[in-house]
Amino acid sequence: MLQRADLRKPLTGRIAEVFFSIQGEGATAGAPAVFVRFQGCSVGCAWCDTKYSWDPEAGQEVALDGLVEEAAAFPCRRSVITGGEPLESSLFAPLVQTLKARGFTLEVETSGTLPPPPVPVDQWNVSVKLAGSGVPEARRINPEAIRQFLGLGAWWKFVVVDAADVAEVLRLAERFAIPREKILLMPEGIRREEILERSPWVWEECKRYGFRYSPRLHILLWGAKRGV
Repeated sequence: MLQRADLRKPLTGRIAEVFFSIQGEGATAGAPAVFVRFQGCSVGCAWCDTKYSWDPEAGQEVALDGLVEEAAAFPCRRSVITGGEPLESSLFAPLVQTLKARGFTLEVETSGTLPPPPVPVDQWNVSVKLAGSGVPEARRINPEAIRQFLGLGAWWKFVVVDAADVAEVLRLAERFAIPREKILLMPEGIRREEILERSPWVWEECKRYGFRYSPRLHILLWGAKRGV
């Protein structure tokens, strides 16, 4: 008879990439971090700069133990778990728990379309999609999930192109009582020139409404490249 331990299958999931870089966006922009990008996203934003992570069957299948060892091999104990949409992966919660046990500080980048599981994340970065993303409202706005992230002290990142986008951010902030000091506006763009052109307007809007400006350092430094 097989022993019970022999019957256990290793936990696996699909990832797009693992790399060591700096956080390019949000409240901790500039901080060194190990990025784990999960494969699979059903949200589908028109301006997404990581569309290679959408297909849940693409990327590579990895075992949890191997993934943790790969992340731990870098000289850094901050990890940014992203996607795709990481909360769609069955490997998400086990990875968070295991990395936390290994001494990592953990940030998670999510669209906010799924509620947060009860795992030890240090910082939730919620990027609620606006109408300009091309995603139907029913799929991009999950009121219950947003309320749960609010209770966890999340940061809220919004990609903006024009005044209509900022007006929508203001409506969402009022609807869900999102603190303005926890809202970050980011200029849309996948080229350095686009970011630089739109940034002055974005930070003026931040000054006007009490939001926080977020750079996109990875675009400014390397452009639309993978693994940086």
